[in-house]
Amino acid sequence: MRKILVSLLVLALLGLVACAKPPQPLIDGAKAALEGAKAAEASTYAPEALKQATDKAAALDQELAVQNDKFFKSYKLTEQLANELKQLADKAKADAVAGKEQAKKDAEAAITAAEGAVATAREDLKKAPKGKGSTADLAAMTGDVDAAQANVDAAKADMTSEKFLDAKTKADNAKAGAEKVSADVAAAIEMKKGGKKGK
Repeated sequence: MRKILVSLLVLALLGLVACAKPPQPLIDGAKAALEGAKAAEASTYAPEALKQATDKAAALDQELAVQNDKFFKSYKLTEQLANELKQLADKAKADAVAGKEQAKKDAEAAITAAEGAVATAREDLKKAPKGKGSTADLAAMTGDVDAAQANVDAAKADMTSEKFLDAKTKADNAKAGAEKVSADVAAAIEMKKGGKKGK
């Protein structure tokens, strides 16, 4: 009788182990957190944090596949990986939100600086030496300032579309272009002064 009971207990335990089911709600929650991080643009504003989360998701999927192939299944490691994935995904989302806000501030500051540089360049152009051979140079520099202004306008359009990294790049390019014009005008003024002194 005892042997029968022991056998039945063993069979029951074997059945429980064999029929163990994956912690699906935990897995679903972790995967949903990962999708939330992607929706928060973590690929743009928190790429490293997102990579850690996606690597963990791959490890979770691999572990699930391993257990599915086993007769005696154990989902302890699956639970651990799902919990870790949830934490990493939540961090990636938080980092993305913070990164996007910082990128917005950086872009706004870059646009303000670019607008100032363009305005200064336009004023500097008015002081540029005029005379024989300078017409083409002035036209080229005016074109450069207009191009810088176009970059500022494009940066503002990117701000409206929340493409903050692109906006900053365009604003930085606009500032650099405008500052080069100001530097070229200053160099031309100095050269003219030098020419006058030499006469």
